[in-house]
Amino acid sequence: MDFQQALEVAQANGENCIPTVCGMCGPGGPGGGCGIYAFVKNGRFTRVAGMDESPVNKGAVCAKGHAAPQWVYSQDRLTHPLKRIGKKGEGKFETISWDAAIGHIAEVLTQQKETYGAESLAILSPAKRSYNDYLKRFLTVHGSPNYGHSGICAMQRAFAFMYTLGDYPRPDYGQSDLIIYWGRQPIYSGPVARPARAFLAAKQRGAKIIAIKPSVEPDVGMADIWVPVRPGTDAALALAMLHVVIGEDLIDHAFVEKWCHGFKRLQAHVRQYDPQWAEFISGVPAGQIEAVARLYATTPRATIDLGNGVEHAPSANDAIRAVAILMAITGHLDRPGTNIFALPPKAAPEDIALKERYTQALLDKLVGPEFPVAFQPFLEGPASAYYRILESVLTEKPYPVRGVIAPGTQAAVSTRGTQNVLAALQKLDFFVLADVARTADMPFADIVMPLATSYEVDHPFQMVPGWLMATHRVIEPLGPSKSVFEFMLDLGNAMGYGDDFWNGDIDAAMDDQLKPLGMDMAELRQQQTGVVYPPGLQAYEKYQTIFSRPSPCLSRRPFLPQGKVALYNTSFEKAGFTPLPEWREPPESLSATPELAQRYPLILSDYHTSKNFSASWQRNVPHLREIQPDPVLHIHPQAASARLIEENDWLIVKSPHGWMKVKAEIYPGIRPDTVMILHGWWQGCRELGFEDYPLSDGGANVNTMYSVDPQKAYDPLITAMTSQTLVQVEKWEVS
Repeated sequence: MDFQQALEVAQANGENCIPTVCGMCGPGGPGGGCGIYAFVKNGRFTRVAGMDESPVNKGAVCAKGHAAPQWVYSQDRLTHPLKRIGKKGEGKFETISWDAAIGHIAEVLTQQKETYGAESLAILSPAKRSYNDYLKRFLTVHGSPNYGHSGICAMQRAFAFMYTLGDYPRPDYGQSDLIIYWGRQPIYSGPVARPARAFLAAKQRGAKIIAIKPSVEPDVGMADIWVPVRPGTDAALALAMLHVVIGEDLIDHAFVEKWCHGFKRLQAHVRQYDPQWAEFISGVPAGQIEAVARLYATTPRATIDLGNGVEHAPSANDAIRAVAILMAITGHLDRPGTNIFALPPKAAPEDIALKERYTQALLDKLVGPEFPVAFQPFLEGPASAYYRILESVLTEKPYPVRGVIAPGTQAAVSTRGTQNVLAALQKLDFFVLADVARTADMPFADIVMPLATSYEVDHPFQMVPGWLMATHRVIEPLGPSKSVFEFMLDLGNAMGYGDDFWNGDIDAAMDDQLKPLGMDMAELRQQQTGVVYPPGLQAYEKYQTIFSRPSPCLSRRPFLPQGKVALYNTSFEKAGFTPLPEWREPPESLSATPELAQRYPLILSDYHTSKNFSASWQRNVPHLREIQPDPVLHIHPQAASARLIEENDWLIVKSPHGWMKVKAEIYPGIRPDTVMILHGWWQGCRELGFEDYPLSDGGANVNTMYSVDPQKAYDPLITAMTSQTLVQVEKWEVS
C-alpha cells in the first residue's frame, strides 16, 4: 500500500502509522532494508505493511518482516545492561545502569591498552551492516587493527574478483538470455523485490536459467538445467569448464588479446582439468559439464550470479577466480546482458571509518590477517579473520587477544569449531556482548549491553541505488537500551576519544555522513517515505577505467598491475600464492578420503539463507518458529530408504568431529550422496515451549561437524572456511 492508504487504514483502526525501514535482516544489511509501514496502537507496535514507494521491496514484505512485532517483544529481549557476577559460562548477572556499564568497559579497555597494547582489543563483526564503519572507527582511534570479519560473506568473493577483474561484476538480469545461478539463492538471499523479482522477470521474458548447486530450491525448481555439484567442488567444475572453453576455442580472441594477461599460461595450465577428471570429483557428468560450458560460451548475452555457496571451501579463491576468468575470456564482461561493472554513484555518504589514519605499523599488528598483509587494507579496512582472532586467545600466537567486543554477532554459532570457540570465550580476559536479545555467547560475557531494535530509534538512514530514507522511531526503547551506533559513540566518549566520536551526538554523526548528499537528518526525516531518484544510465565496456583502478592498499597500487584481466596473477605470485587457479580438495570428501567415506558415506553441508530466519537468530519468534519448528536434514529418498528413515524421524548425524540430533525431511531435490541442514540452530522459543539446543554435541549446530585443521579447512588466500564433511546418518532409537 502507499502512504495515503496506510494512513487511512490506521485511522479506521485507531492506530498510528509510521513509515520506516525493516530491520529484520539487520540494520543496513546488504541490498538494503525494505520500506514498511509500522502500525502502533496504544503505544504498542502491532503489525507491518509493505511500502509501495520503496524501490527495494515495492510493497512486499516477507515472513520475517511481518514477525517484527513478535521479535521486538520477545521474552528473550535484552532491556538492561548486565554485569557478570558468577563464573564464566554460568550466565549469572546483575543489572547495572547504562552509564555504569559504559564506564566499566572503558576502564577495563584502558587498563588492557596500557598493559598489553591497543592491539589486544578485537571487535567481532557481523555481516555487512551500516554500523560496521563505527566499529572500525573505534578500533582505529584506539590503535588496534583487529576487526574480525566473518569469512562467510561477500568480502571473500569481492577480493578474488577485484584482484582478477579490477572490480566486482554484477549480473545483468534485465538483458541476459542465459543466467547461471552458481551457489546462489536468489529468492531468499535479498530484499523481496531484489533479486527475486528480477529472477522471475527474466524467466517470464524467456531467459534460460541454469542452477549450479547441490540441492533444489525455489530458483532451481524454475531452472531449465540443474547442475547438482557436490558441495565444496565448485573449483573443479569451473576449471573443467575453462578446459572445455579453451580447448574448443570458444573464446573472444579480440578481448583476450587486448585485455587479458597470461592466456598462454592459462591455456597450458587447464589442460589437466578435463571434464572426466571433474566428474570424479564434482559428481557432475562430464557430458553436462561440456554442454553447460558450450552453452555459456556461445550465448552472446550470458551472465553468472555467483553466490556465497562457493566461498565455503578451501578452494574458494580458485573457484571465484576461475569463474571470473570464464567471464573474461568468453567476452561476457561489461557488455549488455553479461556481468557488468556498476557506475560509481554521483554522490555517496561520507566514509567515517578514518581510513586516512591507516599506517603500515597498524597493519603489521594484525593478529590473524583475513587477507595477506600485502593486500591490506581491503574494502573493509584492515581485517583479521574472525576465527583467527579466537584462535589467538587459545594459542596466544602471535600474541593473545585480551578483550573482545561482539555487537550483533555470536561466535558460538557463526564460525567453525564450536568447542574451540567456547574454550576461547571461557579463557578470554574481557568479553563485551551487545545485542537486542539473548545470544548463544551470553553465558561467557562479562558485560552485556542491550541494543535497541531499529523500530525503537530514529537512525540510521538507508541508502540503496534509487532510494534514500531515514529510519523513523516506531516506539520508545524497551528499557534503558540504545542503538549500536549510540553504544559506540558513548564508549568512544568514555575512552577519551570524544573529538572523534562527535562528543556522543548521534545526529551530528549522521549529519556528517549525509553531507555529500546535500542534506542532514532533520531534512531527511521530513521526507517520510524517503527520496526516490532515477538511477544513472549504464555505460559499457569501461575496460580502461576499471582495469586501472587503484586498490585500497596503502600504496594505492592498481588491482591489475598490467592494466588487464589477471588470468595469470603476478600479484598473487609475488605474495607467495598460486598465480593460476588450481584444485584443492576439501578436508574430507568422497574423492580425497575414500577410506573415511567407508565409515562416513554421505557428504554434509549447510544452507546459509532461509525464508524464515536471519542467520543464527530469530528462532525465538513464535510466528517464524511455527513455520519451521525443528531443525531438519534434507536427505534423498534413496539414502533414507537404505537407512529405513521416514519423514520426521529424529536422526543422529555423526562426522569425525561431532554429532547432531535433527529431524528427517525426505527431499528428492538433493544429490543422493549429500545431506544438508540450515545453519544457526541453537535458540529456543519460550512462548512455544521450545528449549535451547546444545551448542556442541547433541544439538543442531552444524559448526560442530566440520574440520578446523588449519592446513586443510581454510582457503590459503582468502581464509574462507570449509562447509563440507563426511557423515553417517541413522535413526534416533529411543531406549
